[in-house]
Amino acid sequence: MTLPLRRAFVRMQHMKHFVLACLFPMTLTAQTMQHLNEQLGKTVLYGDIALSPDGTHVAWVQSTAATTSKQTYVRETSENGPATIAKIPITGERTDSDPAWSPDSKTLAVFSSAGESEQRQLWTVKADGSDPKRMTNLKGYAARPRWSHDGKQIAFLYIEGAHGGGPLMAAPATTGVIDSAIHNQRVAVLNVATRELRQVSPENLHIYDYDWSPDDKTFVATAASGPGDNKAAPHRPTNLLFKLPFRAGRPMASRSPSSKA
Repeated sequence: MTLPLRRAFVRMQHMKHFVLACLFPMTLTAQTMQHLNEQLGKTVLYGDIALSPDGTHVAWVQSTAATTSKQTYVRETSENGPATIAKIPITGERTDSDPAWSPDSKTLAVFSSAGESEQRQLWTVKADGSDPKRMTNLKGYAARPRWSHDGKQIAFLYIEGAHGGGPLMAAPATTGVIDSAIHNQRVAVLNVATRELRQVSPENLHIYDYDWSPDDKTFVATAASGPGDNKAAPHRPTNLLFKLPFRAGRPMASRSPSSKA
């Protein structure tokens, strides 16, 4: 081999090694990412665990670290009880949250965005995950369903026409056409038999948390007047006790424990 040909051959070998050196990290990165995605897909996440009142069933929301879908599962608490997915019909990805058992442990209520993008609706299924029923037609943020003690009503927090927030969070400055609607989080009550929905807490209160009284006639709640904005200081939450039903947006009887700032 002549000297010019030998030099050309050496240059080609160097170029080959250079290309391989450049491609190897890219190949390694792709392999690493694929392996990472596979491992994330095997990482199961559990949340919103709910034990039935009689202790025979447990429900939870399950997902993986590689997906955004969250689905409700139920199973018996016996050692060999199989886990069953709640059979809520879907047309795309589904995000479930807040499973809550009825007092008789026969029915599970759960919020699900099945087939509705990010909009949650309240569904019920039997203890084995069958017989799904859509209970609401909501347009807004909803969370924390709680059954009445007699099992005839389900209450939850609801912000009609808006997302989560509250008077302790500053709202952005209003621009353009001013919307006069006040988007406070209120207590809504659903009649399980008729599916009639009522918002029962006053419009000028933002409810943070609540619970039923034993006789199902009264709620106790932590609330604040609202909404807040960028120009006003946030309101301090106040403990309120109010009765059902409400008249003209005001509770029939209410009291606020005295508190000092």
